[in-house]
Amino acid sequence: MSDGVDIEAVSRLIAEAAATIVMPRFRHLGRGDVEDKSPSSDRADLVTIADREAEAWLTAALVRLDPGSTVIGEEAVYATPGLLDRLKDDAPVWLIDPIDGTRNFVHGDDGFGVMVARVVGGRAQAAWVLLPARGQAFAAETGSGAWLNGARIRVPAIDATGPLRGSLFTRYMPADVRARVTTGTTDGIELFADSSCAAVEYTDTVRGAKDFLVYYRLLPWDHAAPALILTEAGGRVEHVDGQPYTARSSSQITIVAGSQSIADEIGARLGRN
Repeated sequence: MSDGVDIEAVSRLIAEAAATIVMPRFRHLGRGDVEDKSPSSDRADLVTIADREAEAWLTAALVRLDPGSTVIGEEAVYATPGLLDRLKDDAPVWLIDPIDGTRNFVHGDDGFGVMVARVVGGRAQAAWVLLPARGQAFAAETGSGAWLNGARIRVPAIDATGPLRGSLFTRYMPADVRARVTTGTTDGIELFADSSCAAVEYTDTVRGAKDFLVYYRLLPWDHAAPALILTEAGGRVEHVDGQPYTARSSSQITIVAGSQSIADEIGARLGRN
């Protein structure tokens, strides 16, 4: 339980939304089921009927489960940006990303997830990440640990004989920040292409497939849930100055790491004093 919220009950709601709304449309999207929210951008910002319906369904279900709470969903914020102000309050807030990795979902790639976090006073208290096409359900509760498909999970120890393995998410970085990050991660680092899905990237780090990630843009529905899961599994999510990430964090260089020592090494490379 997290402040009166049943972790398993929320897990069941997310699984139901995925099974009844998301997965039936995976690789079966019809004409008119996909829109570009930013047609003037150099890269499409896709949304599907499944994103919108899953968010609406989860919004109603979570408020019924947790009376007195409010909801911030990615698609709702796109329509009404002022909803983000709810994070400034100390009352419970649910953050929903109905399909993280929508581009992958649209193209039939299984690298997408449903993410939910319950935030109080700007800090995630409980979190869920479901990768429905991969059959992986992660959950965490502050101070209680993290789970994968019901079994406790910890970030495995890294191979100390090899280079650190990770990914850089430079797309939204200002030019000077991008240069600083790329220059600082040149030597002794093995870089991988990113999956375009935070749900996949963070959980890959939890499982030890990557040692670190570096982000800049911090949309709360992208980071709050997987950050709690990673930290409860023994990892670290912190800004380049060493301060911990919270759901209220503004966009800035942010290090996602499998351990404090990895975070310290990447931080030092990026100019931490």
